[in-house]
Amino acid sequence: MKLTCTNIYYFYFLNIIGGTETFLYQLAKKYQDYDIAIVYTRADPDQLARLKKYVKCIEFRGQEIYCKNAFFNYGIDIINHVHAEKYSLVVHADYEAILQRNPGIKLPIHPKITQYIGVSKKACEAFTKVTGKPCKLCYNPFTVEEPKKVLHLISATRLSREKGKDRMRTLMKLLDEAGIPFLWTIFTNDKDVIDNPSAIYMQPRLDITGYIKNADYLVQLSNDEGYCYSVVEALTQDVPVIVTKCPVFDELGLENGKNCYLLDFDMTNVPLDDIYNKIPKNFNYQPLKDCWDTLFEPTKGTYQEDLKKTYTVRALPAYKEMKKIDAGLGRVPKIGEEWNVDYNRMITLTGDNKYQVQFVEVVKEIKPL
Repeated sequence: MKLTCTNIYYFYFLNIIGGTETFLYQLAKKYQDYDIAIVYTRADPDQLARLKKYVKCIEFRGQEIYCKNAFFNYGIDIINHVHAEKYSLVVHADYEAILQRNPGIKLPIHPKITQYIGVSKKACEAFTKVTGKPCKLCYNPFTVEEPKKVLHLISATRLSREKGKDRMRTLMKLLDEAGIPFLWTIFTNDKDVIDNPSAIYMQPRLDITGYIKNADYLVQLSNDEGYCYSVVEALTQDVPVIVTKCPVFDELGLENGKNCYLLDFDMTNVPLDDIYNKIPKNFNYQPLKDCWDTLFEPTKGTYQEDLKKTYTVRALPAYKEMKKIDAGLGRVPKIGEEWNVDYNRMITLTGDNKYQVQFVEVVKEIKPL
């Protein structure tokens, strides 16, 4: 069994990510009209599928290879199976730096190689410095692509059945099948995550407004909702939402196609093209006015003033008796030891705690400057 091709490029392992893998893709894309074969020993299936759109890709199984030009880089292990008119080694790295880190590394040099090619001046100069061999400069090929827009989605929700976990999984599948690239950031405490490479899981946090503001849509696919703060928060940030047809959303002022896309509960007829290409903008949403000012007694509170106060407190025997480390000090304070705390800490230490124990007595209130 043999392989015959005008130009072959051998790379031992096409990894899932890597600069040389990108180089081979750019090379194949730009020079796809040439007679080129990429020869490999191992390959990530996605990398291989991407290359096969443009050039032949051949797994090396010990066959003899006949060509005019043979190109190698890090690995030259199959070179004695290659019968070429010209053998070239492409220098993709700074070998001077590599040898400083790994002095015993073996350099990819072989008597058959007649030409060394560096991908940058630095790569050329470093290779020549450590080997004494001349190195020809040839920059990496690069073809500018018009990228597809990545749809940025965000959800902040429990991933339970009633909150639409199965519908979220369905929407991910529909987007994938439609070839719509997306990145879905999900703030949740759920540990049984949806397995999709475009889903990113984040620990719950209270300050997600900035994350919502940078999304194309907030998604909430619940069975039902009584109000749904995350939807209102998104709309007030001029971020449209993708939601199920819960009755309350009509009440909250959601309008299909204007500030949201309303989906059927069975996830049929999802308007993927509109969601991707017609993202609602500039809808100036105003939340409904509350009436809590008519429900509370209008007595002026003192809490905000209390928060400005500082207190000197003195440790009581309870610390030592219960062997309790003070959270602020990081140790068990001595009986009679004094230190300063804020208002809420003072309240906790004087008895409003889970033990209902007084750990300190207040020495004095420190007046704010």
